[in-house]
Amino acid sequence: MATSKASTQPPGEALSPKHEAFVQAYVSRGMNGTKAYRAVYPSIKSDDVAGAAAARLLGNVRVQARIAEIMRAGAERAEVTVEQVVRELKLLGFSDIRKVVSWRNELVTRTEKGEDGEPVMVLMPRVTIVDADKISDEAAAAVAEVSQTVNGALRVKLHDKHAALVACSTTRSKSTPCTALAKSR
Repeated sequence: MATSKASTQPPGEALSPKHEAFVQAYVSRGMNGTKAYRAVYPSIKSDDVAGAAAARLLGNVRVQARIAEIMRAGAERAEVTVEQVVRELKLLGFSDIRKVVSWRNELVTRTEKGEDGEPVMVLMPRVTIVDADKISDEAAAAVAEVSQTVNGALRVKLHDKHAALVACSTTRSKSTPCTALAKSR
């Protein structure tokens, strides 16, 4: 049975190949230490043993530093800021379906005649989807789904406003809190 030993390498030097492999596996496997350890040490069959060994490795300051380095590099490549996330959540949370769909009642003459022999007038609901090329980018971003059934019924669904507002209220930055963005709307 393989066991993990504390690193004997001097600080500032690269991780051992096995430790680097563990870090890479850890980051690529959703930060799951047990799975990462078993990927690097396939002879370890027990999740308990792999989990304990992974915990020891994750306690290593140099392993932690390497994980942080990889995560920072990934965040920089993604180039997504808290402010951008909050702005996107604001678009969803304060979206208005009237920018995508219009509806009204329309007086329509039916083809059949009434009891008095006169044409029958009825109010019919009319729903119209705004043409895609006429919708603003902000309104289009709020649309989660547009579909049409076999019988022609249309469905337009926006992203969940409540969930976006809840996420917006919990995703704050010092420079752009969600409340400030809401006021600028």
